Amino acid sequence: MQSVVHQNEEAFIMGNNFQMLAQVSYAQTGLKDRLAQVLVDEPTDEIDWPADLPPGTKSVIIVDDTPNPHQTLRVHPVDDPSRIALVVYDQLAVVQED
Repeated sequence: MQSVVHQNEEAFIMGNNFQMLAQVSYAQTGLKDRLAQVLVDEPTDEIDWPADLPPGTKSVIIVDDTPNPHQTLRVHPVDDPSRIALVVYDQLAVVQED
């Protein structure tokens, strides 16, 4: 995998798939229903407990519009909207829309 870093955005090139990602910031809004990539191998909540996500989850949908006062966002796996987990905001990057 190749990556190019520019300020708070990263471009990931994997085969024919190219995605621009922007790491979530604490005061960011407009996150509800956005596709995001998990940036860490083991995502955690605000007290460093493992997030309730299936092992190896790399893509999630954000449920909240902005991080809460505990610095987390509710997310769910792309294919399972019933499985809600709390993940610290800086462990996520939103996929930039075209």
